[in-house]
Amino acid sequence: MSARKLTGKGEKVREKMIATTVHILQQQGFKKATVRTIAREANVNIASVRYYFGSKEELIGCALEYMMGNLENIVSYLDDTRLPARERMKKYILAYFHLARQHPALFRSISNPSSEDAKDTYFIYLSLLHSQCWEKVIRNVAEITGYTNEKDLELKAMQIFSAVEFPIILESNRSNSFISG
Repeated sequence: MSARKLTGKGEKVREKMIATTVHILQQQGFKKATVRTIAREANVNIASVRYYFGSKEELIGCALEYMMGNLENIVSYLDDTRLPARERMKKYILAYFHLARQHPALFRSISNPSSEDAKDTYFIYLSLLHSQCWEKVIRNVAEITGYTNEKDLELKAMQIFSAVEFPIILESNRSNSFISG
């Protein structure tokens, strides 16, 4: 991130550029998030990317940080010990469906990872999934089922993710999908 001191107007432009980049990543994926596209959709000069962020990579990093906050909010349901494990899982799954509506490009790329860009998106998703929630889902499944065998718990977690993601992936590829709005 640029160490530049920004005015109120400059901060608004910066926030608008991040929001625009998030929107492009959510709807179209990483490959479409070019400097020209971001600048055009944010209604700013191409040089604004370097001025406010230093590079396109820094801008994309800020956008991903914002998007990861959404995943962290969803994962927080798995840690809410005030709720029974079954309710935590239910809230997590419903929030996950909501995430799919916010990020249709992610789920389209998961189901069709033919391009390098889609493979990169899928890799980022799997990394986040593993680092953020895999163990938490397994812990909640253990609490719900009483299972203690690690392989059984991993299988149950995979079944849950399959049951949740498969319909989302199928739906995200339909032209009149509820996911893409």
